[in-house]
Amino acid sequence: MTGYTSTSSSYKMRNEKSRESGLHRIQEVELENVDLNDDYDVERTLGEGCFAKILLATHRKTNTTVVLKAVHTEMSTVKDFYREFHYSYHLSPHPNILSSYPVAFQSEGCYIFAQEYAQLGDLAGVVRAGGIPEESCKKVAQQLCSALEFLHSKQLVHRDIKLENILVFAGDLSKVKLCDFGETRKEGCLVNKVRGTWHPFLPPEVCETVKNERFTCRPASDCWQVGIVLFVCLTGCPPWHSADLTSDTDYSNFSKWQKRRTTKIPSQFRKFTPRLLRMFRRLMEHKPEKRASITEVYKYLKDSWLLEKNSSGSPVERKDSTNLYIDHDDDDDDEDAHHINDENKVRLTKLLSSYGLETTLDQKAMTSRIWEWVLACESNADANLEGI
Repeated sequence: MTGYTSTSSSYKMRNEKSRESGLHRIQEVELENVDLNDDYDVERTLGEGCFAKILLATHRKTNTTVVLKAVHTEMSTVKDFYREFHYSYHLSPHPNILSSYPVAFQSEGCYIFAQEYAQLGDLAGVVRAGGIPEESCKKVAQQLCSALEFLHSKQLVHRDIKLENILVFAGDLSKVKLCDFGETRKEGCLVNKVRGTWHPFLPPEVCETVKNERFTCRPASDCWQVGIVLFVCLTGCPPWHSADLTSDTDYSNFSKWQKRRTTKIPSQFRKFTPRLLRMFRRLMEHKPEKRASITEVYKYLKDSWLLEKNSSGSPVERKDSTNLYIDHDDDDDDEDAHHINDENKVRLTKLLSSYGLETTLDQKAMTSRIWEWVLACESNADANLEGI
């Protein structure tokens, strides 16, 4: 029995390795050249760009509605097409990755493969000025990170995370799926910049490369882009035009705050709670080798993300917020654990010290009753001085 179990375990390990290596072994076979209209009724074009067009069609034999991605042959090699089709098909079993069907052919100057249809379109069509509700954004975050965690576990990097590549299957955003694996590459290989990606979504290590310069493909680029996606979902606009320290003031100000050269929170980030600020700090770390992994986002899904506004319209902490508490499970070398709400910390420490009280805000959060007591004492002291 022991020998049988050992042999069975060895077989499972070999089988697992075989599947892993199979994912990276992209096979190319000759594509059949068919007349698209023989098998499909094309209803309309959902989208079209320089490299491809997206067609909504019905397969006659099965009466199934599908999306056909038609990549222009003059803009892509058959090798690039097979890579995208291969990754799209083999990754699609994940519930948050768009399903692709084992259908690929050539027709009318295009390489074509079939995918499932998202009736509600993409996330770019959902996000409006001012962003989407916090809870909806958290749903997107959880599902997107689940898809990317799966992708990264296969040593793959998506490289083109943006709102247009997140498809919506439920109006409340409880079901979204990642799509478009045309730029997906194996971790560690040399790549060029993604064609046509909107500048705010490019991480700094990509922005800093010159034209036609190649660089190493890393999962950290996906983590950066997830941070930008979540920012856009919450606000309706990107945080800066480009992650370039020399030419973009907004990004330069963020970098100074991130590196603690200033305690002034950049204006575009002031509606966020300290916990969400911490997440953005870690996801949008300038150096990719120090950037947090995609699983970092899971730590913040139960926290409050947006500040409430008081009667005067100023942002304030929510009454039920736990943002002032420290997450002791985080890395010891994370400076954020010792720099929560610096300005309030200094002010409160001075006030308490003036009354002979010792406290460490990093070990215990101050309650509102202490604030009221200190301020009341201070007011009485001022009144006594005026009476002398």
